[in-house]
Amino acid sequence: MSKVLVYGSGGRDHCLADKYANSQHVDKVFFLPGNPGVLYTPKGKKEMIESVRLSDSNDFNEVARFCTEHNVSLVDVGSENPLSRGLADVLSQQNIPTIGPLKEFARIESDRAFTNFLLSAANVPKPEYRVFFDPVEAADYVKNIGYQVVVKANGLAAGKGALCCDNADDALAAIDDIMVKKVFGDSGNRVVIEQRKYGTEISFFAYLDGKHVLPLKMFCQDYKPAFDPDDHEAIEKFGGNLNTGGTGCYCPHKLVSDSLVNRIIKEIVNPVVNCIYNDYGWNYKGVLYFGLNLDDDNNLEVFEINVRHGDPECEVLMRKLSTDLFELGMAVWEGRLDEIKQVWNQQHYVDLIAMEGRSKASRGWNPGYPKRYGKGHKIEGLDDLEPGLAVYFAGVDTHEERGLVTYGGRVLHLISGDETLEKAREKAYRNIEKIAFVDHNKENASCMRYRKTIGL
Repeated sequence: MSKVLVYGSGGRDHCLADKYANSQHVDKVFFLPGNPGVLYTPKGKKEMIESVRLSDSNDFNEVARFCTEHNVSLVDVGSENPLSRGLADVLSQQNIPTIGPLKEFARIESDRAFTNFLLSAANVPKPEYRVFFDPVEAADYVKNIGYQVVVKANGLAAGKGALCCDNADDALAAIDDIMVKKVFGDSGNRVVIEQRKYGTEISFFAYLDGKHVLPLKMFCQDYKPAFDPDDHEAIEKFGGNLNTGGTGCYCPHKLVSDSLVNRIIKEIVNPVVNCIYNDYGWNYKGVLYFGLNLDDDNNLEVFEINVRHGDPECEVLMRKLSTDLFELGMAVWEGRLDEIKQVWNQQHYVDLIAMEGRSKASRGWNPGYPKRYGKGHKIEGLDDLEPGLAVYFAGVDTHEERGLVTYGGRVLHLISGDETLEKAREKAYRNIEKIAFVDHNKENASCMRYRKTIGL
């Protein structure tokens, strides 16, 4: 039997750890640095998944030593930040099988300008764009461009760096936030400004092993805005419907069909992978995430590429996938993806994300995620959930008196599955109403919030 290490701490990483623990080949999954919520799950209680704390989990050499000492057979790097800092490089140099691209290849996500150059070289359709280093030049551009734009921080921004603008004033404010106020830090040293497109969002994934590509012939839909579009009162009070790292997801996407899957592979995936393998000569081992837009005229365009699974897309895709993830992962490392058969079950899945909402602060109020949010609110109701649901923890911690408490903005994912999307939605919403984040500063009222229109 084998041991796997999942490097990460969020809901996507917990989901991957859970999926690896289901493998017939795996008897132990280390979750580094993990999160305390795992201890409240069946696999955590049975020590099938174990959160690991090192003296410095950001010391990648120490991570490699842990893997060697504990006979880890495979490492899956769940998120983009450690990849952009070279975790896969350190592990691969010591011949530790790793799912995740090398630092140089992670530029596909950490440098949006490079991504656009790659897409142009691959002759893949994408919105018109310009790159700016100077906020004054960027401001002059949006004043005269004549159409709506999206202003994107060039670097990593935890999934929140793309600001959709309704008009020039919005675009100017976005440029000021990103490039002058540096709300995303050094990721805003330059911006990509691209034409805003309307249509249906598609999240599409593929595994690469350096020689072959395995496009996952199943896709899902992610929801980025903080609030439901008709929740006008909340949006006005919050100061706008800001983008988040994701507020929910469902799978399969309503547009899933053999013809559309084949079209995405032919028009998007294959040209990009061909460019990576043959033009750049990259030995890329890991995941590519294609964020796509399909408009009303049936035009298919790429608005982003990431170098890892999506969050919350991973949480529904891994529930839908019946293929053994350890077998898939080892095939990535060994260059055998052509041997893997992908199998999907017949269920529909919905992921509702329980977020920190408006809460009482010691002075004033916390508006809630993705703005400033409170922490330390006791999480209640998990023991009341119906059997068969999955809960993946993200922003949680433990408190000596309160037990499991909130710590991040996106606190947990509640995933339900059923034979139809409607039944899966009904089950998910029926159960998330049982969960509360107890605001100890406001007469123990719940400060949890979640979107009501996921899957509609």
